[in-house]
Amino acid sequence: MKKLLFPALLVCLAILSSCGKEKPTPAPTPTISNKKISEIYYEYECHDYISNDNGQTWDEYDSEYQDKELRERWTWDGDKLSSIENYSQFIYDDLSLNFTYENGLVSEITAPAINERMICYYDNDKMSRIEFPSENESSEAWDFVYSGNKMIRINKVDLPEYFTITWDGNNISMIKCFESDVCTTEMSYTYDNKQNPYHGSDALLAWAIINADFALMSSNNMTSERINDLFPILNSGEEYYTYTYQYQDNYPTLKTQIEEVIMPHFDQVDYLTKHITEKRYYINYLED
Repeated sequence: MKKLLFPALLVCLAILSSCGKEKPTPAPTPTISNKKISEIYYEYECHDYISNDNGQTWDEYDSEYQDKELRERWTWDGDKLSSIENYSQFIYDDLSLNFTYENGLVSEITAPAINERMICYYDNDKMSRIEFPSENESSEAWDFVYSGNKMIRINKVDLPEYFTITWDGNNISMIKCFESDVCTTEMSYTYDNKQNPYHGSDALLAWAIINADFALMSSNNMTSERINDLFPILNSGEEYYTYTYQYQDNYPTLKTQIEEVIMPHFDQVDYLTKHITEKRYYINYLED
């Protein structure tokens, strides 16, 4: 999972958000999810455009579609998440996970297909460290710092890399990435006022970390994400995400993600390319 988490996290954090004053979020709903995800189906369509006049007129030159398919199956043992099977034929083939518990808390998560595992450590029932043991190289580890029950900082052990987390009520409003105390990236978020089904247990906290998506730790569902690269080595363009939902009993049953990326070209030609992706996630739950 080291392969899955940390490169994805650093890429994710090397692109993100704006610094203005955040608007107040709606009053959060209860902080623990009662619904249990059973299956997630996935479909998408991608469109690429090119502009010869600096973004005034766009011509589509490529498109791609994927029909609705089963992406994940979640298995539960009572209130405990025991496994997530992944059925994608694409980039996340190796993200099928098994969860092991000790004293009621997740102690180990394994990804058998890639022979990776993550060890979880706790302090007073709060996850305090994750470690990725390796037989061939030094283990990677991250420590978590809390204020009350909220995680406010993530430190990479033995390296000058860390993340700070800002909260607005029970939702994360901003994450900042630092290298040697220099802020390189910001990510800011807005939310709806409905229940986030990924939020609640230590297993789902670990799931958020593995996916490098700390906004899953929030009580409500993300409606926008803005990424701001503050220290770019290369101009990586602009990246924005918006999210809309269909709900049943305050829980999302369909999540639609729109991603727009505008990329400059590193030559003298005055044109841009734009990549727009719409991803749709259909979420099924276990019967109450």
